Amino acid sequence: MNSIRGGISMLVFVYGNLRKHERHHAILQNPRTISHQAYVDGILLESVEGHPVMKDGREKVYGELYEVDPSVIDQLNKTKEAIPAKAIKKEATVYTDHGSYVATVFTAASEDVQGSTIPSGDWKVKNFLAHRPSDILYFAYGSCMDEERFRKAGVHVHFQDCLGAGIVQDFRMDYSFVVDDGGRGDITEVPGEAMEGVVYRVNQEAVDYLFEREGVLPGWYRPAFLDVMIDGRVHNNVLTFIVKRKSPETLPPEHYALEILRGSHPYVSDSYHRRLQDQLLGLGMDEKRLHAMLQKIPTLNRDPA
Repeated sequence: MNSIRGGISMLVFVYGNLRKHERHHAILQNPRTISHQAYVDGILLESVEGHPVMKDGREKVYGELYEVDPSVIDQLNKTKEAIPAKAIKKEATVYTDHGSYVATVFTAASEDVQGSTIPSGDWKVKNFLAHRPSDILYFAYGSCMDEERFRKAGVHVHFQDCLGAGIVQDFRMDYSFVVDDGGRGDITEVPGEAMEGVVYRVNQEAVDYLFEREGVLPGWYRPAFLDVMIDGRVHNNVLTFIVKRKSPETLPPEHYALEILRGSHPYVSDSYHRRLQDQLLGLGMDEKRLHAMLQKIPTLNRDPA
């Protein structure tokens, strides 16, 4: 067991209606967050009653990892609306961007499960795809901060409602999706850090384009939802995309780095833009090449940090 507020605590992994902003989250009684982007091995299903339930398997089930008082676990055992019927309390390895943990998770015995498999392994994504809201906020942190490829694809009309800069706490931007010519942007959960990006209000046509562009079907990126601060106000469940199979961070190609530097500079803070520059230098970009890129950005006249 761990310690919380000076006492004994337990770790619990939640994947359905106990997640943040879901209807039963309050049962966890203000837990301490370990990870908002965690997963376990298993298969996620929607039961015939319409509830999320997981069983053993080799896919990924996404959710959140919390530290709670042991009394919360006892209460969950008695709250059948929040956990699967005939739930089995067991220990499982929970994977996060900052390490793995052993935590309590509620599953169902395979012979008791009746329902349809959720391909994404994510209950929030399942609900989003089922309801398809007419508009949603989208947090861009990589090349989608820049409109050039939107225009080439003929979808720029769907990205005109820009709310400006967004800030996400406890995450950072890395180049950990690696293809033949270098790295591409990713979000990594790092407690205590913060990252910035650009927030758009988009329709479902834009969402369909983003799912294709980010390679959701081939399994390159997965849709996810974050809390994003815009002009001092936190917006819940903002759509973004996170790499599914992360690699060691790798320097991106120059054309991709230019999209990030050019697209971000009208919106992010000067200090964050310099962080983006430092990140490229730290990954091995030549200082003269970085300076030449910055000269290509209209109204921007910055020397490399």
